[in-house]
Amino acid sequence: MSSLLWFIALFVVATIVAIAVGLNTGYVLIVMAPWRIEISLAMFVIGIIVLCLGLYTFSRLAYLSLSLPTRVQAYRQKRSKNRARSALYQGLTDYFEGNFKRAEKQVELALENGESPALSAIVAARSAHELHKYEKRDLYLAKINELGPETRLLRLTTHAELLLDERRYNEALTLLKEAHRLSPKHVRAHQLLLKAQLATGAWRAAIETLDLLETVHAVDQIHALPIRRNAWQQLLRHSSTYLDDLKTTWKSIPSEMRLDHLLAQTAAGYFIDLKAHDEALSIIERNLEKSWDDALVALYGECRSQSNRMQIEKAENWLKDHPEDAVLLLTLAKLCMRELLWGKAQSYLDASIFIEPSREAQLLQQELSEKMGPAKQPTSRNNNHIDPDFGVA
Repeated sequence: MSSLLWFIALFVVATIVAIAVGLNTGYVLIVMAPWRIEISLAMFVIGIIVLCLGLYTFSRLAYLSLSLPTRVQAYRQKRSKNRARSALYQGLTDYFEGNFKRAEKQVELALENGESPALSAIVAARSAHELHKYEKRDLYLAKINELGPETRLLRLTTHAELLLDERRYNEALTLLKEAHRLSPKHVRAHQLLLKAQLATGAWRAAIETLDLLETVHAVDQIHALPIRRNAWQQLLRHSSTYLDDLKTTWKSIPSEMRLDHLLAQTAAGYFIDLKAHDEALSIIERNLEKSWDDALVALYGECRSQSNRMQIEKAENWLKDHPEDAVLLLTLAKLCMRELLWGKAQSYLDASIFIEPSREAQLLQQELSEKMGPAKQPTSRNNNHIDPDFGVA
């Protein structure tokens, strides 16, 4: 459509020029001794226009000829850049598809042509790492370091992540501490730092890092709970040799975390091992007041406090709310055996076996039979019933 409009415009202009030439009667006289030139005014104007157009065309051709090498070089550079960009895109696609060998080849081409050097070097390093070409991986990472301080954090976090994958935890931890100094609130660096701290046994530091990640919503409570619990369990284990150390560690745990059943089981077990039965009882009773847990009830029967009868009374109060809990009945049987209450122990034990037979209950029954002797054993065990005021009789 535009070509047609240009043709019409040129036709109109030519027509106007032709009419103007026909109507004009003037002339131009040029005298250059010994020559004398006389031409019409219209022809003179047309000649000037043609001359100007010719000079413009000649100058443009001269400029294009002189700038041709530069234009060719720019074209080649543009074509090379486009190829490098395409190689980078293809390398990224290959990397995420798992074709690491081809990905390394593609991004290496992009890196040689200077296309996004930091990104190209990162993908090349990760691809080389997946291919277990660790020396080559380190060379790519070194290239990132040469790009300037603005890529330092990128190199540190990437290198640390790859070292963690290689299980070189201490080296990764050193790099991540440096990354922390560069950017104290960098989420990815702290996620990697947490992993390194857990792997190296830096439990308290891991808890602090986990708290920070929760603050910035980088980890939810569901995933944070088992990590925090494990860290505190490890700290309790390291403190389980001496009672004072164990008490100090337990008191340093946040109060809401001390109500975690698994953590309470760990702490109570260590206190029992150190003969600190009163501390274990306090932990178990406090947690059972919050919510019921059979594992804690079983540990309750392992506690040997000086007030064993008070333990029995408390357990019998629990029995009113949990009359068919086989673990609680077994625990009561153990407590009654310590007080030589053979009849009650036998009743509780029979009720526990009736509800849920277990190997532990069978062994305890054998032990109870040996201690009672034939004369003390009840004549019938088929008429057990629950007495709400006294327990099982």
